[in-house]
Amino acid sequence: MPDRLTPSPLTRLQSKLQLALTDSFHGTAWGAPAEMTKSLAGVKARFDTANVSLNERSIGKALLTFRNTNDLPTFIDLKYACFGLGQSVGRDEWCLIEDLERFPSFLKRVDRERPNPRRFRKCYQGLMHSYFSYDIFDNPGEAARTNWQMLKEYLRERLHVALAATNTPTWLQTLSDHENLVSKNPCERYTAALLKGDSSELAVAGEGIGIASTSWLWQEAMLAHTQAVTRKADDGEFRALMEPLIGLLDGKGDIELNDTVVASCTAQLLVRYAKSKDRPEHASLRDLAVNHIGNPWLKRAAWDAYVQNEDARKMVDGWLKRRLITDFFALLSEEGAANPRRLEYWLRFEPVIEDMWFVLGSNARFNQSPDFKEMKKRMEGRLHHLGGGTSSDNNAFVMRIGAFMVVEFGVTGNACYVFSAGDLQINPAQRSLGISVLKGSHRVGWLTHMADWESKFDEWICPRINWKPPKNASTTQTNAHRLENYRSQEKAVAPPLSDEYRKFADRYGLKYQDKRAKGGAFWVYTNNQDPVVIEHLNDMGFKYAPLRGWWKE
Repeated sequence: MPDRLTPSPLTRLQSKLQLALTDSFHGTAWGAPAEMTKSLAGVKARFDTANVSLNERSIGKALLTFRNTNDLPTFIDLKYACFGLGQSVGRDEWCLIEDLERFPSFLKRVDRERPNPRRFRKCYQGLMHSYFSYDIFDNPGEAARTNWQMLKEYLRERLHVALAATNTPTWLQTLSDHENLVSKNPCERYTAALLKGDSSELAVAGEGIGIASTSWLWQEAMLAHTQAVTRKADDGEFRALMEPLIGLLDGKGDIELNDTVVASCTAQLLVRYAKSKDRPEHASLRDLAVNHIGNPWLKRAAWDAYVQNEDARKMVDGWLKRRLITDFFALLSEEGAANPRRLEYWLRFEPVIEDMWFVLGSNARFNQSPDFKEMKKRMEGRLHHLGGGTSSDNNAFVMRIGAFMVVEFGVTGNACYVFSAGDLQINPAQRSLGISVLKGSHRVGWLTHMADWESKFDEWICPRINWKPPKNASTTQTNAHRLENYRSQEKAVAPPLSDEYRKFADRYGLKYQDKRAKGGAFWVYTNNQDPVVIEHLNDMGFKYAPLRGWWKE
């Protein structure tokens, strides 16, 4: 006979249920609207979602079964395979969505579940997951694209079947509300809002359906956004919309963009910009193009593949050459930005400079300041080391102009050396170039920067290349404006000059002099024997002047 003091199993179960319910609703009575709503939201978050966690091994097993038998024995296997259309299995990394023969048969197998709407909906959910998760941009094979398009059409045509079952889940209702996502232009609906900086509607669709942040959808949205921007007929409106778009393409947004998509969007912007009536140099667009498509005179194949527009290629080609010429004479020459004569002179020859190389001394090579890092990134593919016992502060700039190779040096007091192109050939694989090679006795010209040297340079060079820089009264003003812009960019990138430099000098017992109030520079005087001091000066963007010290404007 049971003890009357011992609760019965039914009583114990009732107590546990009551305790569980009390914990779930924090002691609130049944029927409290706020708490009920919160609890319902929790249930939906757990069960009413498109995000399903499945075992990859089970998916792989189901896929291999279908590959071998062209059928699946159970509904569970079929559901697993629907979620794994883009998963690679087997030693040969076979992928069902990339199989032209088996993929149509698989969709027919799914169609056999149509008489049971709830089971079909489960399969539809898996197909939808595969559709949004398959990386179509990184898998451009013909079979994959054909089958992916077939999957898109299947989802659109069978959406009404999935909706036929009762109790429509949120993910399916959201897809129904955004049926455009399984149409020819899935993101065109959102472009008007995106142009205004409003991505809320697209975000609601992505969240409701459960689309991962790595999905092609966000890449497609960026392509649609770019197409909408480039369709603007008014140049001013186009440029205003282009500015924030460049920031997104440059990685300043929340979306991790595919390299192919960034290159494609950049190409569209370049072609549209090249059609503008007025197309001044655009530094951000130029750098975006060089970083994601390549140097326009070194990566011709990439430009032909992505841009397919010679006007756009020549436009960026000129921008980059002018920037690199400015880089050399503003950062790598001894006079720096203080004396722009050589910069102004060689900018005039940009249209006929076919190629250029930069040969850096040790100071420039090891300088890790932001402006030097960016400069060396732009010079990639044409960068070499200067050797042969010259000053560590010296650098060389080599230009191919017509049948000649022209060599300018950074340290003043050096002449300009001219060689026949066949006598001075630079091997891209050769990292170091000796100064004796760049001043070789086989030169055909030796031009000095004395007095009115510009006219003498023109007299020697122009007749030999059968070309003259166009006479433009605004050339000097334009170049001065460009140099001023360059200085502004440098100031924006480099750390501001402040008391930190005085504190640095005091910490290491260094003498310094601030001449900025008189238009000069902030000077730090050191014997260059302490590598720690040199490293800090480099990091802060100081430049070294032989026998004088380190300076910064």
